[in-house]
Amino acid sequence: MIENISKVLNNRQIQRIGQGKEIHSSVLIPLIRNSQGEPELLFQVRSADLADQPGDICFPGGRTEEGESYVETAVREACEELLITPEQVEILGPSDELHTGRLIVHPYAGILRDYDYSFSRDEVSEVFTVPLQWFLHHEPKRYVMDWKPDFPEDFPFDKIYGGRNYAWRERKDTVLFYEYEDRVIWGMTAKMLEAFLGIVGTG
Repeated sequence: MIENISKVLNNRQIQRIGQGKEIHSSVLIPLIRNSQGEPELLFQVRSADLADQPGDICFPGGRTEEGESYVETAVREACEELLITPEQVEILGPSDELHTGRLIVHPYAGILRDYDYSFSRDEVSEVFTVPLQWFLHHEPKRYVMDWKPDFPEDFPFDKIYGGRNYAWRERKDTVLFYEYEDRVIWGMTAKMLEAFLGIVGTG
């Protein structure tokens, strides 16, 4: 029995507990060249009519569909939300992934060609740009949040040593805010943006 356990353990690929239950999505970090040829980042403001994150500033993106690669997701979502064609998107490469609970977001930077600032009003209320150089010279403001466990009423504290006084580990999270003129870019978008800037700012 012990020998069989050893054989099973040593002849398998290690996985993360919960692997396969993640939700994958992708975003495009869109860049365009202004009239002087300098790069600017394009952002969109989510429609106030959306149930999920209405009014937030974000990059175009969404959930990966079955049989679709992560980069294909980024391009498809950008085309749907910005009313462009795949031929107008030149992918420059991937940025760092964002992991938050079960959600994994795969960002890809890309240049938009011949973009006329169109967008789908079903999902987007407006788009705007910020010079890349502005971000490279401005740090985001940082706020640390404490995430505390929220227990159901029937949680069996009596089965745990210390009960309600058990030393539960609280999770801390840093929330970033970039403030450009009257625009506030925060949350997951700000985290992906900071990671991207950290990569290209040293290149």
